[in-house]
Formats: sequence, C-alpha cells, structure tokens
Amino acid sequence: MADMSMYGYQANNTAEQAAARWGEEKQTEAIGEGLAAIAYALLDVAQAIRDHTASRRE
Repeated sequence: MADMSMYGYQANNTAEQAAARWGEEKQTEAIGEGLAAIAYALLDVAQAIRDHTASRRE
C-alpha cells in the first residue's frame, strides 16, 4: 500500500477524533470532525487528479 499523503493523514486523524466522541453532548463535535475527515479525503482526491492531469500534459 502506498504511503498516505498529508491530506490522508489529516483525514485519518480527524476520523479517529470523531470516533472517540461519545454521548449526545459530543455529537456535534463528532459530526464536525467526521465532515472534516471527508473534506480532507476529497482534497487528497483532488490533488491526485491534479497530479495525474499534469503528468499527462508532459
């Protein structure tokens, strides 16, 4: 498996933080951290697309 990118590490860390939240009072924080994990994962995909597009132009 390839090494994770910076965005991959950030997505993983925020997903782990979200998973550690328990109880109704922490629900909003867990949702926010889960959404942040998704956002970082999407940034990772966007970077891969940019890299692929740039390599095809060369």
